[in-house]
Amino acid sequence: MNVIVAALGVLIVLVGLLGLFSPPRFRAAFERMTSQTRFLVAIILRLGLGVFLWIVADTLRFPQLMRIIAAIAIIAAVGILIMGRERLDKLVDWWLARSDGLLRLSTFAAAAFGGFLIYVAV
Repeated sequence: MNVIVAALGVLIVLVGLLGLFSPPRFRAAFERMTSQTRFLVAIILRLGLGVFLWIVADTLRFPQLMRIIAAIAIIAAVGILIMGRERLDKLVDWWLARSDGLLRLSTFAAAAFGGFLIYVAV
């Protein structure tokens, strides 16, 4: 199971690095997705990650912290569901319209989170 957590961390790092080094390509990836796809992906990824981290927390470093992160991910999935697709679209469009610097900062945070997942799994 730890290998799966590390693999998820690697994927998150790669997505973060894409945004860090090529904001236009990162934006294009989001813009190619339909509104419905973005909505479903946002919910499913957060819910799946949260449930999975909750289940495997005892096998990872910092199990209490991992459960907190899992709970945050699950709450975020529910929040996005409550928010609705239209509001999520507005939020994503607003975020993608920010400067390259802010986009790089936020994707760096994502890459750092992915790196943390690798660390707790290995």
